[in-house]
Amino acid sequence: MATCKRVERVEVPVIEERIVEKIVEVEVKPPLPSRAVDYGDTPDDLVKLYNGFQVRTTMEASEGERASIERKDQGAYEIEYKLKLRVPKASDTLEDLAKLNERLPAILPGLASMMLTAKVSGFYHLLYKLKTERVQRYLTRLRRVPSRHNFFDCETVLELKHPESEQRVLLIQGDMDVVSDGSDGDRMPEVDEYIAKSPYYQPFTSYGWKKRTGQPNPLLARWEKKLADAKKAITIKALKAEIADLKARSYLIARKDPFVVIPTSFVLAKQTEFRPSIGDYCVVIYGDKIYPAILGDAGPTYKSGESSLRMAQEISKKASPYNRPVSELTVTYIIFPQSRDQPFGPPDLKRWYSRCEEYLGKIGGLGDGYQMHVWEDLFAKDEVVEPDPS
Repeated sequence: MATCKRVERVEVPVIEERIVEKIVEVEVKPPLPSRAVDYGDTPDDLVKLYNGFQVRTTMEASEGERASIERKDQGAYEIEYKLKLRVPKASDTLEDLAKLNERLPAILPGLASMMLTAKVSGFYHLLYKLKTERVQRYLTRLRRVPSRHNFFDCETVLELKHPESEQRVLLIQGDMDVVSDGSDGDRMPEVDEYIAKSPYYQPFTSYGWKKRTGQPNPLLARWEKKLADAKKAITIKALKAEIADLKARSYLIARKDPFVVIPTSFVLAKQTEFRPSIGDYCVVIYGDKIYPAILGDAGPTYKSGESSLRMAQEISKKASPYNRPVSELTVTYIIFPQSRDQPFGPPDLKRWYSRCEEYLGKIGGLGDGYQMHVWEDLFAKDEVVEPDPS
């Protein structure tokens, strides 16, 4: 009997041939250079520095001698550059000023007649001469060169005279930075944390007066410590003079008093009928606001447009020693040359208001609907009301 074998059926898979394209990336490296550099013109590199300067650099490379020789030649590896700047032309028409503050003609209606004989002041040219000289002096130390903002901080300085009253006005158009210096032991015997810790805070302002009380200046102790630590004779001499002044006089307080800072170069310039002096009355106009003030301090010779912290914060709540209230050239400073009252004394804000009002009246007064800001005396003592004996 035959044996039957069981045959299993096996399914053979069908193999489909498929061609897959293989992409091989080959990095083609450039050949080694036959010389160090391409000695043709190199492309410009344009960068903007921290202080607003736009710097365009071009490198000129050429083939020289062996390195052992070129190392000894200073001219083989040097930077030569020039700064190009345009000194601005001063605005000298009412139309120019109105572009920066359209309300100005309405605020000062007498300005139109005064502008007919307006003269660009030599103080304007002096300011930009000093700016330009400073740029030249510090050209090789870029961090010391004034920023673009501070170079172009003044739109104009005009000498004006009212045709009827002949009242003189020095008009400065610019921005507004902040000064926070000044001290007065009589009115403010203590200082806050900012002043106490700041090594840069100065207790002096140009406007000062004889002390009225025996209360010492709050920064006197710091200056006496500086003197004790001083080693250079010239420093010791200067500190002794400053300490004597701190003991004898009081000063404006930038945080409490509204005042304007004028460039020292203006105050020390050759005497003219338009030269401003410390203590002169002035009016600051920004937008539709008018602020009475005095020239209370003298600042850097090459810089224009500064006010006390008190005024700055009235214009902008964000103003601080590190944050200017107005960056654009939209602030008008109306200065009445040689108008100061002497002797100097503690700020009398009511008198400052009335004197500014008086001088504004001599140039046509304020336009309808406009009024000066009334400053609150932050040191005024509450009046004691005596009881009625009846």
